[in-house]
Amino acid sequence: MTQTVSVVMPAYQLGEVIEQNISAVFEALSDLEPEVIVVDDGSTDGTSEAIDRALATHPKLVAVRLVENRGKGRALLSGFEASSGGLVVFLDADLDLPPDQIPRLLAALNDADIVVGTKRESMASGTYPGLRRVLSRIFALATGGVFRLPVSETQTGLKAFRRDALEAVAGRVRIDRYAFDIELLVRAHAAGFTMVEAPVRLGGRAAQSSLRPSMMWNLAKDTARIAWWWATEPGFRR
Repeated sequence: MTQTVSVVMPAYQLGEVIEQNISAVFEALSDLEPEVIVVDDGSTDGTSEAIDRALATHPKLVAVRLVENRGKGRALLSGFEASSGGLVVFLDADLDLPPDQIPRLLAALNDADIVVGTKRESMASGTYPGLRRVLSRIFALATGGVFRLPVSETQTGLKAFRRDALEAVAGRVRIDRYAFDIELLVRAHAAGFTMVEAPVRLGGRAAQSSLRPSMMWNLAKDTARIAWWWATEPGFRR
């Protein structure tokens, strides 16, 4: 890769692991010498202090701090605004998706503007909770049927972008939380940017992640809002 790579990591209440996770990203991507932007999304558990410690040992680390919790989408956009790379990666800071997969997604940017990680194959191994597998599949079918996206998943926390594709649509995104990924991809597709998917594997801790009813409700509610905009607003649909 000849272009500079920026990795944006939204972090919330990860004080116990964020310092080691930052080091893991730099180690996994040492050949790329990336810029890593960690966004503390209003954490109150020592995440900010842990990021300060990491800043002392990683000169290519950039810290962005949000005073209050704004949601993963807003954290990602804030990190993108602070980045400078021609290629931009969104990576969940809990590292449920190991960072050593990033070079493969970046290579796929040779043929597309956006690469979306898909965890379908990894979930099929049986290590992922059955309810999450079923709900993930239902949601993927619903969003694919409504928005006609050329990818089968939207919510996986590992994606890669050409910078111009993100710059073209980021300022239009209105959803800050759970359905941010859907709106971003729908707007990018409507704007004519190409996207492909790449299978990604889940880390060992991914099976322990919880699925709160409030999260599913808010995701469904925000997805319905996006569907309404897509159906009624000129320019939203391609």
